[in-house]
Amino acid sequence: MLTKVAENIYRKTVPLPNNPLREINAYIIKGEKNLLIDTGFNRSECKEALQSAFDELGINKTDLFITHLHSDHCGLVPDFAAKTSTIYSSETDGELINFEVGNLYWRMLDDLFIKYGFPKADFGRNTDIHPGRKYCHKERVNFTYLSEGDSISYGGYNLKTILTPGHTPGHMCLYDSDKKVLFCGDHILGTITPNICIELSAENPLKDYLESLGKIEKLDVELLLTAHGTPVKNMYGRIKELYKHHEERLNEVIHILGKDEKTAYMVARDMTWEIDCKNWEEFPAPQKWFATGEAIAHLQYLYFSGRITRKEINGVYHYKL
Repeated sequence: MLTKVAENIYRKTVPLPNNPLREINAYIIKGEKNLLIDTGFNRSECKEALQSAFDELGINKTDLFITHLHSDHCGLVPDFAAKTSTIYSSETDGELINFEVGNLYWRMLDDLFIKYGFPKADFGRNTDIHPGRKYCHKERVNFTYLSEGDSISYGGYNLKTILTPGHTPGHMCLYDSDKKVLFCGDHILGTITPNICIELSAENPLKDYLESLGKIEKLDVELLLTAHGTPVKNMYGRIKELYKHHEERLNEVIHILGKDEKTAYMVARDMTWEIDCKNWEEFPAPQKWFATGEAIAHLQYLYFSGRITRKEINGVYHYKL
């Protein structure tokens, strides 16, 4: 469905088949120059849905802005970028997006998770079934990198870039202070909490995320445009809920550790998750991956805060109160 959400701004709900997220909100700013914000997976279903929005708006050329490196946001960049298109991202995530082309990034990510206790797969590598790898773009992107405080203008909007690391190391939002509009990607979501996960270049992503929430909380925002789920009417109330959620998660992790030494994988197994499975063994492998990544983020936050210790045993990190 294509929905006009503000003057010259349209939201297209793009399906994400067989994925718990179900769909992504791609945004199109129409004007003398057009801007597409995020794309969907590199899948035919996503491409067809997004193309239908372009057809309905009579658009065939557009610049692109990618909020962050995950494939549901950048998988179709090569399909919707013309030779004359400018493709924007932060430098940190743009470099990681291009590093994803090929095998080295995924091997390093797999090795990183194994270091935090994730079991070695008996079918090759865990990232072989990672949706981000299955549906990412297949060629390098010639990005124009934006830094904190840069501005781009489309459709009557003067959009300032705001770096909001946490969900990814180089996550970036767009903000028009006059019209009080914020394109926030996955930084703030209404129906779910953004997954905060370890990455190759981020040792303490939860700290980064909480600091980024504080940065956004200071802005004057009336229209918050999220990448997933239904609109968030009260951004400030939602931010308070996200603070509370992570504080409860940190307390849960401390309780799970108890007096034992545990890996992040072991902690993730005992955390509460909103998923329709009877037990950890029934979790689909990709969901175990994301759950472990979130457990790592909370353990690392506690470790760098001095509230727990960490030591390496046979090449694997173990945490203890």
